[in-house]
Amino acid sequence: MIKDEAGQSSSEYILLFGAIIVVAILALVIYRSYFQRSTLNSAQDTAEVRNNTDAGDTGGGGAPPVNNSSEPPVPPSVP
Repeated sequence: MIKDEAGQSSSEYILLFGAIIVVAILALVIYRSYFQRSTLNSAQDTAEVRNNTDAGDTGGGGAPPVNNSSEPPVPPSVP
């Protein structure tokens, strides 16, 4: 008699996906307090980013300064 193993691969996939789901649920249970404690406020975050970028704005539109002197440019120092 020939063994019929046609359903073996599908049952292995079911077990694999089941194990992945169990691990994901365990991770959510372990990190539940982190997710509940986080306060996401996109409006406040956007305003904070805009304020930080506006504070350093010199009106140049983000373009680097033009060096019109005849002296060679000084490279930035490396810490």
